[in-house]
Formats: sequence, C-alpha cells, structure tokens
Amino acid sequence: MLKLEGSMRTHHCGELRESDIGKTVTLCGWMNKYRNLGSLHFIDLRDKYGVTQLGFEKFSGDINLLRTFSLESALIATGVVTARPDSAQNKNMDTGMVEVQVTSIRALAIAEEVPFLPHGMVGATEDLRLKYRYLDLRSKKLQDILALRSKATRAARSALYDLDFVEVETPILYKTTPEGARDYIVPSRVHPGKVYALPQSPQTLKQLLMIANTDKYFQICRCFRDEDLRADRQPEFTQIDIEVSFPTLEYMKNLATHMVKRIFNMPENFAMKSISYDEVMRDYGSDKPDVRFALKHMNVTSLFAGSGFATFADVAAAQGLVKAIFIPTSMGTLARKDIDGLVEIVKPYGGKGVAWFKVEAGAVSGGISKFITPEILSGLINLSVEKGDGLWLFCADKNEFVTHDCADALRRHFGKTLNLINQDEYAFLWVYDFPLFDYDKETNTLAAKHHPFTRPKDEDVELFFSDDKAKIGQAKAYAYDIVCNGYEIGGGSMRIFDNKQQSQMFKLLGFTPEEAQAQFGFFVEALKYGTPPHAGMAFGLDRVIMLLAKTDSIRDVIAFPKTASATDLMAQSPSAPAKAQTDELGFGWLKKD
Repeated sequence: MLKLEGSMRTHHCGELRESDIGKTVTLCGWMNKYRNLGSLHFIDLRDKYGVTQLGFEKFSGDINLLRTFSLESALIATGVVTARPDSAQNKNMDTGMVEVQVTSIRALAIAEEVPFLPHGMVGATEDLRLKYRYLDLRSKKLQDILALRSKATRAARSALYDLDFVEVETPILYKTTPEGARDYIVPSRVHPGKVYALPQSPQTLKQLLMIANTDKYFQICRCFRDEDLRADRQPEFTQIDIEVSFPTLEYMKNLATHMVKRIFNMPENFAMKSISYDEVMRDYGSDKPDVRFALKHMNVTSLFAGSGFATFADVAAAQGLVKAIFIPTSMGTLARKDIDGLVEIVKPYGGKGVAWFKVEAGAVSGGISKFITPEILSGLINLSVEKGDGLWLFCADKNEFVTHDCADALRRHFGKTLNLINQDEYAFLWVYDFPLFDYDKETNTLAAKHHPFTRPKDEDVELFFSDDKAKIGQAKAYAYDIVCNGYEIGGGSMRIFDNKQQSQMFKLLGFTPEEAQAQFGFFVEALKYGTPPHAGMAFGLDRVIMLLAKTDSIRDVIAFPKTASATDLMAQSPSAPAKAQTDELGFGWLKKD
C-alpha cells in the first residue's frame, strides 16, 4: 500500500508483525478494551484494519490517565514494538505475536457512553444501528463490505475501460417520464408550479448518447424510485449503467459475461447458461430462479385433465395450470405437520393449499393418493428426473401465474429447509426472449414488460402492429436478464430505433399522440436523425455487493441506507420543509381553490 508523508500515524492497527520488533511506531484508533490487572495495564487499540495490544510496562507517565479514557475514545499512542511473552501470544489475531510498549499516549477525542459497542458481544437492534449508523460502520463487517463495494466498482470500471467504454455523467434533475415506478419530484423555485424528477434510470439519456455518436457509454449512477421496499430494494440505489451502438444479441451476452467474470472473479473459462423466459417459467415458475439446487417443476395439467380429482380436472378444463414437485427421500423427508404447514408458504401468492401424496416401495399413500391411478403415477414418474420413493407436491390454479408463484415459493422454501443450497457457489443465468408486454385479459390492456423503448423480436413485428391486443400480448422482446442465486442482478434490451415502432409502442401503452409528445417529444424528435441500432443493460450494484458479501439485506451494503418505510433514522428524513422554503418554492400552487 502506497503511503504519503504527513500522517499522524506511522502504521495502522492491523499492520505490525514480528519483523517490526524494535521499531518505534505511532498508532491512532479507538479504545476497544481496557484491562487493569493491578501492576499490568493493557489497551486494545482498534482501527478499520485491525487491533493492536498496547502495554504500559515502560510507561513513565501517570498510569491513572488510562482510567480517563472511555471505550470508543480516539487515541494516539507512541511506543516500541516488542514480542509478546509466550503465554500472551494470540495466534488467532494478525498482530497477536507483538505488542507496543507505550512511551506516550493521549486522547484525541473522549467518547461519551455509546448507545452500543460496534464490536460488542451483544448485537444492537437494527433500528438502533441505523440511528447511530456512524457507530455501526466502525464494525469490521461493515467496513469490509464498504471495501468490497469499492473493489467491485473498480473492477466494473476497469472491465468497461478495457473495452473502450466512455464514462459519462447524466443529469440528476431531469424530466418526469413513466418507467414503471413513481418518481421522486423536486419543485423548481425558478419556474414556479413546475417540477424536476429524480431519474429512475438514465434510460432516454443514454439512448440519446448513442444517437450522439458516443458508441460505448457507461456510468455508475444513482437512481430513484418511489416504490414499496423489500429486503433487496431501496428508494435510491446504484446501477452500473451501459449502452452500446451497433451490437448483436450475442455481443450483449458476451459483454454481460465479461462483466460478471471481472466483478465476481470467475475463472477464465466461465460461461453463463442461457435459458429462455418460457423455459425458466416452465421449470422454476420464476424468471429469476436459484439454480444451485434441483427440484424442477413439472407441468402435469394434462395428466389430471378429465381425472377423478375434480379440483385439478376443473383447473385443466379452465386452461389453468397444475404443477408438481417431487422430493426424493434422498433429499429429505417431511413430517405430516410440515406438509400441513405448506399452505402458509403459498397463501401470500394466492394459493389455497398444497396437494400431496407419498410413494413408499412403489405404493402411494396419504393426501390425494386415492385419486392417483397407475396411469397418472406412471406419467408423473416419466416426467420426474428423480425416481423412487419420496413426496409428491402439487400447486394448481386457473391463473397460471398463481401456480407459478406458489410452486416457486415451495421450491425456494425447500432449498433452505432441506439444506440443498451450496452457499459458496455462484450460479448465473442469462434469461432471454421475455414477453414484450404484460397482457391483462380482463381489461384487455397492455403494459410494458421491460420499458417503452424495448424492441420487439423481428419475427414478432407483424404481431406488434396487429389490432388484436391478445395477439400483441404474445410478442416476444429482445430483452434479457442476468440472474444469480435467485436475484436479478442485471437486465436490459435491444432498443427501438425506428420512429414507426416507437410510435406504435406509445399507442399500445395507451398514450395519446399529445401525451407522447409532452412526455417524450424530445426523444421522438431525436429518433428522426439517423438512430443507430443500440442496446444496453444495467447491473444493480447493491444486489451484486449483497451476493459478494453473502448477506441477505441490501441495507448492509449501503453506507447510509433507508428503513423499510423509506426513512433515514440517523438524519430523521424525510422531514417537513420550513415555511420560508415552501413560500420560496411556490407551494401555494398545490392548494385547491
């Protein structure tokens, strides 16, 4: 590590080794522990790099000074590095073979009693940790994650610079555009009654950069979405944002592979497995499955069509979906109370229950076994990769997506409870051929599956321009996601670069020509002037760091995160503005007459 002259310290607290014995050093850090053994006194001094033990056998000052130092006080100490006595060596500690015999020590800042100790044995509640985030950040875990985030960001930048990408900053104060979530808006003082929007992503801007001949753009950018939060979602987040001119779909997959390889330090021969959207939904019921373990779903609707089990027969007749999961006894067994409890797993997804039966020595028993004919059993066995004794589980609904969601929830549940997941493995997927739209049969309306700038597949352009929304809903898109361990860590699409297609997209999404002009006029205008074919993607940096850090909370990987209700407990934001601010910003225009 390069060092510059002029620091208060000569070494950090995790640096000293036996090779440093005899050196006079100066250390700075926080008091982690104080031990008074009568004639012997010790202080453990801590900084972000580690802990060094300070001894005071050669200290000529007033030893009572040490009693005035409180835990978490910032100290500076100078002394000589010496070997610890054999009985005091700690081989589990990086600096455990040496200590510093202090000749001088003073407090740089005395700490009041802290609400919790960053390195204490008893953990604080999450709310307390967020309120005093600056104390929590003193912990080794969070400092290691911040360093990991910095390293991953540098790797991403390096990977893109190596391919001749140009880093470009785009505005934070921008125009409100519908991209799937609510905008955060910022009132304008200079233009009373008008607002800016914080960008949900730099989508139109990076496409304009392609029109502007930038060719290869990237940005580590902040994005803002006013939406309900989850463990892996925050109102403001960071993207590795990318756009490229004149690419092919193969190029975009190779680019994603290149990024994953560098960020996750994968081997040189690393390749992402490709799977279509239809296949991933068929096998896993989710477009972001965790494929570190088996338990693929099976579509068994046809096996129960016209069967004696009316519940499933009715679903099949209504063109719904029945899915099965088989758990062989080699993977684990479930007690009856565990099987009965599965209804609670599927209930949040609209499931009314989980049907089941067991196979033991070729015989069926329990659950719906009386409806399982030899023909149905033979059909199930033929569909299953795993054979033999085990437990068959079924999800069914007239809405296929309810079935998908319930079967996915079951699979994820068993992955954890049966310990089927290798926590040290990264399993990546390139999921492609997404639907262009989400089609609602009841309302006969279309919504963009990705965003309004995603290009339909060439073979589906005729569908795209048809007058039948049900048919249009079948169109596929040049859209793709990068999935890892059950998380979508990135995604993107080939973009529309033809004005006719873009106008049709706005029309299908319900925009009048006037609304499209008001929202996207500047962009539609730009499309007239020789737009190159282009594509892009964005990696969710926070989710990437979650996976690298092996944590399940996105708050762990952000220096100053928000709570699940989008509040900052430390700064107590959001907060009410002062009257002088609202007067200056002309908030009066919001008042009703």
